[in-house]
Amino acid sequence: MLVGALLMVGLAAYAATRVFRPATTPAAGALLPASSSSSAPASVSPAPAVETEAHAPAAEETITLDAPMTPPAGAPAVGVAPAAAPPSLEDVIGAAIPAVVSIETRDGRGSGFFVNPGVIITNNHVVAGNISVTVRLPSGSSVPGRVERKSSDFDLAIVRVDGLPATQPMLQLGSAADVRVGQEVIAIGLAMGQFQGTVTRGIISALRRAGPASGVLLLQTDAAINPGNSGGPLIDRSGKVVGITTLKVTGIAESLGFAVAADHALSFLAGGSAQAPAIAANAPSSAPLAPAFSPRSEAEVKREQGLQVFDQSVRAIATRAAQVDAYWMQIKRECGGRVSGAYTREWFAIWDNRLSITSSDPGCLSALNTVRQAAAQVRSVMVNLHEDARRAGVYPGDLRQTRSKHQLDWAGWDR
Repeated sequence: MLVGALLMVGLAAYAATRVFRPATTPAAGALLPASSSSSAPASVSPAPAVETEAHAPAAEETITLDAPMTPPAGAPAVGVAPAAAPPSLEDVIGAAIPAVVSIETRDGRGSGFFVNPGVIITNNHVVAGNISVTVRLPSGSSVPGRVERKSSDFDLAIVRVDGLPATQPMLQLGSAADVRVGQEVIAIGLAMGQFQGTVTRGIISALRRAGPASGVLLLQTDAAINPGNSGGPLIDRSGKVVGITTLKVTGIAESLGFAVAADHALSFLAGGSAQAPAIAANAPSSAPLAPAFSPRSEAEVKREQGLQVFDQSVRAIATRAAQVDAYWMQIKRECGGRVSGAYTREWFAIWDNRLSITSSDPGCLSALNTVRQAAAQVRSVMVNLHEDARRAGVYPGDLRQTRSKHQLDWAGWDR
């Protein structure tokens, strides 16, 4: 019993040193020694020897607590990095405004914003049926822009400008999946077609689809939307674009503005159609919204039909081009073919006089002439197809995308 009591005392002393004096605690699992007693009954086996840690406090040593250190006023807790302060609303807006431009056409004025070097997102109804537009920068200077692609279903358009400095500010596209009803948003644009860089603030009122069978996801907001704001960005507090401002409901209604979800613009920029984000399936629908989602005009129908014909024809030419590929690769191996530069298909270099052979064998020279004739046929057909597509109003970006899809892209087509 005495040994048991002594062991309990040792345990208690060890616990005290673990709590109050971590610098002098024994190794894990060790017990502080208890005082031996010569009066222990003979029938009780002596306690096993226990190794002790150097400088272990004696049983009678008084344990004292070190005075706590008081950090200076305002200092962060030890071991915790200070949290970075979020940017102020003024800073977010100040960084976004230089990326927002006005789009001017013969039909009116709207807004747009840079998302990539030389690439502007705006609304389809802002550029209307125009192929070229005037882009007015925040500095007041203007540059010509060309409409690359349009989507009337999603009221989106891509405008490209050339010759701008690499320092031109751009905005990052976000996602409606991160949007919550009630969160703060800011709209920037050309209010009333006159006041460039106008900023209004509001909240997300709801997420809606443009119609019962529509895949268009709209962000409803109470931020003031005025004529001229169309095509401008709707940004969140981090500065990301969550929507492209497209319309407002007028009349007796107030604070009913709508923006196309940025997700549509992301897929449109990637070269595909402006696909609907998955969240659109769960968003409530609303009645069809005009004018942005009104039926396609005659010119738009003609443009879509022209693009369809171009795509089908280029697909057929791609089959012939694949045969020329195989023939050229044989010549390259057997006649020492050389190509200077990078091309989608190597024999396109013939058109730039950058293709040659090292062999003077008559058979090789004849084979090279055959490749030249085949290339000339392909080029003649492609030139005619481009002219027909341009007359139908097909946008250059759509032509380029189609050529790339069928590996028939050559810089000369746009010259």
